Amino acid sequence: LLFHLNILHLPASIVISYIIRFEHKRKMASASEVFAAMGEAVQGASGKAVQRKFKGKVIFKISDTNEVYSLDLVGPSPSVQKGDESMPKPDLVVTVTAENMAKLITGQLKPQQAFMKGKIKVKGKMNLAMKLNAVLTATRKKLPKAKL
Repeated sequence: LLFHLNILHLPASIVISYIIRFEHKRKMASASEVFAAMGEAVQGASGKAVQRKFKGKVIFKISDTNEVYSLDLVGPSPSVQKGDESMPKPDLVVTVTAENMAKLITGQLKPQQAFMKGKIKVKGKMNLAMKLNAVLTATRKKLPKAKL
């Protein structure tokens, strides 16, 4: 690709601009892919490590697609499920768009910044919300590299 652009003869600003546009157009992970990776992240030894850092029940509402996912890190078997029927009293409810959820997972958007800018809405235990990054980081490690 770089030789195709004849990169040696282009000013650096044009090359950087092209790379930024190319990176932006790369397909982000869908909500279902993100929560499948989160499901993997909370299983086994890595799941126990996440559970030590974050003990709680969370419902994620994806506002633009009307999808709902539940994360349970309280019981003996941590899980992520589509829907919220199995979780009558969550500790935390996070409402976010699919795009912003993908940015949270990739690290392009930090949870605290997203909250302050109004890109996510959080209801429930704020002390637990401050620890949400542990779950996001573990999920990032399980997401296929092509989606990051």
